Amino acid sequence: MVVRKRRRGKYNAQPVVINGIRFASKAEGEYYKLIRNKPQKITMQEPFEILSAFKINGKRYSARKYKPDFCFYDDEKLTKVVDVKGENATLTTDARLRMLLFMIRYKIPITIARYDYHTGLFTEEQL
Repeated sequence: MVVRKRRRGKYNAQPVVINGIRFASKAEGEYYKLIRNKPQKITMQEPFEILSAFKINGKRYSARKYKPDFCFYDDEKLTKVVDVKGENATLTTDARLRMLLFMIRYKIPITIARYDYHTGLFTEEQL
């Protein structure tokens, strides 16, 4: 009999399931618990195009997308975008670039919600 270890994600995050929804990390799950009863519309992992597809010298380059963890809407207007990070997670250069391109295109700042595993609290900062 082969026993398989549960594989962690690229950045050592442990996936968690809450209310039948799978989250990539405990921090994302905890943030969901915090916001799930808010009266406004909230979406998760909604893709936004940050760079359109293009062609150069016959070679096609596909569109690039950014998927924030949570998006908040008032009526149908996007008002807040949140990316959840563990307490000591660093933003990679690639992630910073995607976030910057999103902010340029959609004119909405991105909020980074850092989760402190010891206290169970979030601190939010805008990029």
